[in-house]
Amino acid sequence: SGPTLADMALEWSRGHFATPVICEFEGKPVRGRRRIRIGPGPGHVRPPVAKIVFVDLEVDDASRCFVELSGDTPNITGALQFRLPGVWRSEHAQRELRDQLRRKKGFEYEIVAGGLRIGRVQQPPVPPRGVDFRGGKLALREVGRGTDSERLLADFDSPRKLVLEISARDGTKLSFPLYLTTLR
Repeated sequence: SGPTLADMALEWSRGHFATPVICEFEGKPVRGRRRIRIGPGPGHVRPPVAKIVFVDLEVDDASRCFVELSGDTPNITGALQFRLPGVWRSEHAQRELRDQLRRKKGFEYEIVAGGLRIGRVQQPPVPPRGVDFRGGKLALREVGRGTDSERLLADFDSPRKLVLEISARDGTKLSFPLYLTTLR
């Protein structure tokens, strides 16, 4: 037996990614990036999971942060574990992976553990709110041609550009265009 579609979908998601942000410090805009890492989850968890980590923007002195095409963006920290739902066999995994990427341009995963701290960037600072994402959804899809995400990421030379969408059971939704900075 070899890897299943679930294994391959987790492998496909892995890498060090970034999304562009602009933060204002003393009234001056400074370009930066939100860093997001997707790697393997804990080895003891079965079926296997991947882990997505949001790295602190480190903008305590900023008056606001925003994305050019979508407005204000929060500072997000924390980690989530996710997997592809369903029961998968290995016999046709490679073909299923190609078909899924051709038809849907990515995958929708279930979040099995984790939470994020989401804080508005402002002065004076306000403590972030914690959001439990367990039971929510995480989608990763290739950036579509002619979309706002493609325009936003056009200046970044990267072999992979994706859109990340995360939703919690309480209705919290997050969405970011990502570009790959380094594999795994």
